[in-house]
Amino acid sequence: MELTRARAPRGRAVKLPRATWAVVTASVAGGAVALLVAVARQPVPGHVREGQWVVAAAIGVLALGSWVWPVVVYRGGESEALSMDEAFFVILALLVPPLVTLGTLGVATVLAQAGRRRSAVKSAFNVGQVLIAAGAGLAVSRGIAVPAGSLGAGQVAAVTLGAGTYFVINTFLVATVLVSMGTPWREFTSDLRLQVSLAGAGALAGVVLGLAIRAHLWVVALAIPGLVLERLLISARFAALYDRARMAGLYEVTLEANRALRQEAVLETILGAVRRLLRSPEAALTSAGPALGQLAAPMTVADRPEWLVASGRRRDEPFDDADRGLLRALAAVGSGALSNAELFQQVRLERERLSSITLNIGEGVCAIAADGKLTFVNRAAADMIELPSLDITVDDPVTDGALTAPSFLLVPAREAMRTGRAIREDDARFRGKNGGTIPVAYTASAVMSDGAPSGAVIAFRDITERKAFEDELHHHAFYDSLTGLANRRLLVERLEQALRRSALDRKTHALIFVDVDRFKSINDSLGHVTGDEFLAAIGARLKSVIRSRDLLARFGGDEFVVLLEDVAGVEVAIAAARRICAAAEQPMVLPDGYELVAGVSVGIALTEPGKTADDVLRNADVAMYEAKAKGGGGIYRVFDKASMGTRSSERLQAEADLRKGLERDELEVHYQPFYSLDGRHILGAEALVRWRHPTKGLISPLRFIPMAEETGLILPVGRYVLDKACRQVRAIRDRLNVDMPISVNLSPRQFAESGLLSQVAEALDATGLPSELLMFEITETMVMEDLSGAREVMKKLNRLGVRLAIDDFGTGHSSLAYLKQFPVHEVKVDRIFVQGVAESPVDSAIVRAVIDLANAMGIAAVAEGVETESQVAVLKMLGCQVAQGFYFSEPLCAERFDELLTRHFAAAERAAPGTAELAAALAGVAVAAR
Repeated sequence: MELTRARAPRGRAVKLPRATWAVVTASVAGGAVALLVAVARQPVPGHVREGQWVVAAAIGVLALGSWVWPVVVYRGGESEALSMDEAFFVILALLVPPLVTLGTLGVATVLAQAGRRRSAVKSAFNVGQVLIAAGAGLAVSRGIAVPAGSLGAGQVAAVTLGAGTYFVINTFLVATVLVSMGTPWREFTSDLRLQVSLAGAGALAGVVLGLAIRAHLWVVALAIPGLVLERLLISARFAALYDRARMAGLYEVTLEANRALRQEAVLETILGAVRRLLRSPEAALTSAGPALGQLAAPMTVADRPEWLVASGRRRDEPFDDADRGLLRALAAVGSGALSNAELFQQVRLERERLSSITLNIGEGVCAIAADGKLTFVNRAAADMIELPSLDITVDDPVTDGALTAPSFLLVPAREAMRTGRAIREDDARFRGKNGGTIPVAYTASAVMSDGAPSGAVIAFRDITERKAFEDELHHHAFYDSLTGLANRRLLVERLEQALRRSALDRKTHALIFVDVDRFKSINDSLGHVTGDEFLAAIGARLKSVIRSRDLLARFGGDEFVVLLEDVAGVEVAIAAARRICAAAEQPMVLPDGYELVAGVSVGIALTEPGKTADDVLRNADVAMYEAKAKGGGGIYRVFDKASMGTRSSERLQAEADLRKGLERDELEVHYQPFYSLDGRHILGAEALVRWRHPTKGLISPLRFIPMAEETGLILPVGRYVLDKACRQVRAIRDRLNVDMPISVNLSPRQFAESGLLSQVAEALDATGLPSELLMFEITETMVMEDLSGAREVMKKLNRLGVRLAIDDFGTGHSSLAYLKQFPVHEVKVDRIFVQGVAESPVDSAIVRAVIDLANAMGIAAVAEGVETESQVAVLKMLGCQVAQGFYFSEPLCAERFDELLTRHFAAAERAAPGTAELAAALAGVAVAAR
């Protein structure tokens, strides 16, 4: 264990406090004393055997390597180098004399300091530190038992205690220096348990290797890989801890930056995070490109491209790929936070403008505090309702003596404050200035402060003219102009309402369908005017014999329909039908003098659970035609399902057609290629199913896939697409000698099917297709519905060699915390973000964040739905490498896709010798890139 300063600015020495100088001086003096004591006790080096020199040389080389390339642990601005000190000490203490032990460790320390170009002060402290700790450990060990001859348990225990002494003194000296330089004790002792564990592990490894070397000298050769392996394990552990700490820091910075809401605060947060998380003494934002030795990432500030630059790190701690990814992530966070801050400022300005406009708009606006007091009434409100004008802004405090809001304002205001939602009412009544009421439409919205409602704002307008116009429109829309009865639209609406109530209260309703017999002959013989008068008379006659709560409607032409709600049984409807038939048979005298008798045919249908309005109307119509078939003239019939049949469902027909389509091979697989954005090379394709119906033509999957998913037909459809896609790719490979990756969409039912893995394996075996050329696209929703189950399925597919992609990324309920747990090789940026990437800063920021996230995780990001050249340009600038969309190619049938590939690779070959092979190689490399 040794001390380094991780943030010492380049070219500037650290000024050490006096206390630190004292510790360094004491360490150097103590090391010298320890060395002198060892020399005094063993003045003759010739007593050292040849085997002991071999052991000392081997362990010295290991110690030198461990100190030159130590495991570095970071604590804020300090870095602590952990090496295998305890293991080296135990081996040397067991096998060689004390003087050789101290000499070996001292020489290794000196060479390590020289190799790392340490300053004289640091080198002197580290050498003294090692000699003091080793000398004290040897004193304790040999004071208990001196290793000699065959080593026993007591000697091993003594050396172990000496190693403990070595660790304690070593740790104490480093801690003393750190504390003297301002590091808090708690920061040093926060991982003391881990340090003790590592020291114990090193001592144990040293005991095992020391005993083995004592028995067989050649075992010293095994000490090198053994100790190197232990060091790698320790290094991996600390690297994981460090990465976790940096990710936690990135999360905190994201929260802090997005809370700042001011450009200066955001930039200060981001620059401070660069210095802290990247251990970079210098961090800056500049428009100039990065210089040599600097780490930089692009960042957008006020719509200007800038560079976020980190520099000043020690030369033995250069920036690596992890630092580069972290800096890009910080730049992306900063760009997003700055966009949010800019939007916040814009909103603030708009709010100030809105406050001034509110006083002068034509709509009434009132503000009410949580205690029910009026705090604002604009002029328009004061002119409409019985209130004084209070010309104060919404943001002003409630004044003393403010009036209590009237009940018609207070009720919606309290409801808005209670629910936290906007309360809208398009037809309400407020008390007007003349003492009466006026029709208004209002919106009541809660005013939130610190997450709790502090009041409400009500905006309203006078709708007197609108109400009159609506009443007129309503009459024209829902009533027949000839008879004054309800029309077909109102009938269907009332019937649907009754059916919805039936689903709750289980009550039955009846529909009576009335058709006037031989009405056409009356129209033709007496004229349309007489015909219209006759229909109006029939309507009036029918209205006189039905209950007041029943609805009579002119359905169209010479058809009338009566809706009887809440009937006790079919007998009630039959009784009403008989009254209708009897009334129609009575002569009717028309205004022009004609006396006519109406013969009618009547059909009756009752509502049933699960039936729609169309179903009931159709049933009544069928029953009416059954009565007309019996001769009409006052005959009625009740609909009977067994004798009159049922409607065949379009859905059932579509399901039957799809089943036949699978048997008749009516499905087709089309292919939409993926293109690289740099060289416009085809890197793969997505398989998309289409249905070529024998009579309806090519049917989009949007029309039949949901039905197939619900009925289970998606399983044979999915197997068909998988088999066709694998065969197509195999044919391309054989014909063009190109490894073309293919993506196949997995539906939720397929993903949950137990036989999915065997189907995939069979398809790959049957076609001889390499598994790495097959990729399955799954949606975020499928994964998030069952995280543990989805993880297991994805792992099993991954073990088959199949690659996985998250489709429509960003639109589901994905969680970044879960994404890294899945074996995903690709994310597809949803088209909804890609469409606005060239115009919307928000969409651009989202796409950039997804691309940066994918790069940080080592997976590919593919943009889907690319349709314009501007989108391509922006995606290239954001670092996207692969895209798909109509800008490049629409989905192609297998034949046209083969032609496209043939032209593509042939053109590449004509362009330059070897270019086709290069494009083919790129298509194969896309497997790894994706």
